[in-house]
Amino acid sequence: LVDSHDRIIAVLGGVPHGSKGMEWQAVEAAATAAALRCRESSAFTEAQKHGRRGDFASRTVGFGYGNGRRKPQNYRISGKANRKAMQELLQNQAIRRISGFQNALFNTFCHKNYVEHMDTNNELLRKQPELRANFPETAFAATTFNLGPLSFSPPHMDPDNRASSWCADTSMGPFNPDKGGHLVLWDIGLVIRFPPGSTILFPSALITHSTIPIQTHETRYAMVQYSSGGLFRWRENGFQSDKTFLARATPEERVMRELARASRWKLSLQKFTRWTDICHGDWRGTARTEAGLDELSDLSDLEEPLHVLHPNKRVCRQ
Repeated sequence: LVDSHDRIIAVLGGVPHGSKGMEWQAVEAAATAAALRCRESSAFTEAQKHGRRGDFASRTVGFGYGNGRRKPQNYRISGKANRKAMQELLQNQAIRRISGFQNALFNTFCHKNYVEHMDTNNELLRKQPELRANFPETAFAATTFNLGPLSFSPPHMDPDNRASSWCADTSMGPFNPDKGGHLVLWDIGLVIRFPPGSTILFPSALITHSTIPIQTHETRYAMVQYSSGGLFRWRENGFQSDKTFLARATPEERVMRELARASRWKLSLQKFTRWTDICHGDWRGTARTEAGLDELSDLSDLEEPLHVLHPNKRVCRQ
């Protein structure tokens, strides 16, 4: 999905092209079975079974910052049995393959954001060895598993997530995707068929979204990876809170901070990949940056320069 300035704002990633058919169906089935085992081996509080995102069991693992935390911290899982069940789920090979596919889509279609996520994660993990990454080489700091049995959500946004980036959402079954489980993106007027095993990436902090209910005899799970916006603010502040930074900042540093705040939206938009760049083989967007075209918003202004930069690349036909 692209906006009026050709920026990719969401990706309907489907399944890996090399794993269509029975192979990826087997991955999805194994991941679903692992999610079921985790739910059956776990105990959930009423809040964990009836949250603002819907009436289903869910659990978050990884690390984040915000909501009263004094520094980035691991999400707490109470109870030995609950921790064991979650660790087994994270180590499941099917779950890890889904994580790998989510990361591959993120890197391919939003490379600059992906790099920023990886750099932030790596620096935080070096400075705070107690933080635990959910998967090897993942760009996301946290994962929420919606463990059903009927995982569908009312309209909501996720304001704690990084606003200028995406969450990665993979649906698991079994359910009939023609009769339910659709993802609704309210602000852009789309109802998207969302079959078991498929993945969608979109800015969950900016777009109101929901999931259409499935049939009562069916089951739906979901695996969602994301990073909280607070982690990036912590890093930008020199690994400290806004309050601590402002208390120590010089007048010059305060002025620079306000200037950065005023231009943050513009810099954030530049981190989204343009569809035209991908069509010309520049999925990283480096040619645009080197040519000084990042700030151009009119697609007609950049078509010719990119043809010159990539004279031998085929143009995507739509």
